[in-house]
Amino acid sequence: MNNLDLLIIIIKSKELIIRAIKIALIVGIILNIINQGDYIFSLEFEKINMYKAILTFFVPFFVSMYTAVTMKMKFHVGEKAIENITLRCKVCNSCKTLQKEEVIPFCDTCHEKTIWKLSSIKDKKCNHS
Repeated sequence: MNNLDLLIIIIKSKELIIRAIKIALIVGIILNIINQGDYIFSLEFEKINMYKAILTFFVPFFVSMYTAVTMKMKFHVGEKAIENITLRCKVCNSCKTLQKEEVIPFCDTCHEKTIWKLSSIKDKKCNHS
């Protein structure tokens, strides 16, 4: 599995999309009230800039998705693997293949100093079978 495949799997996650929509609604409403509240509360809807109003919802959605995706692309010990993956320890270069939902362990060599990264298909040191 490569980074792009994993990225697509993460982005399509129903849980992340729903969370990002909830955040976008809450933050978007608050920002619209801050930015155009005087028009909203005085019922002067024709003065509201609709492009800004709509973009105010998109920005927190994409920020939330970006944050969630970047966190899911990091592989922390104790978390569950989101897909079948091969990880490489950045410290000692040892590899570990995990199945979906398997708990990410410490590296056998580095223990508490483990820093995992996704091993690419081009990586000759890890067997990608």
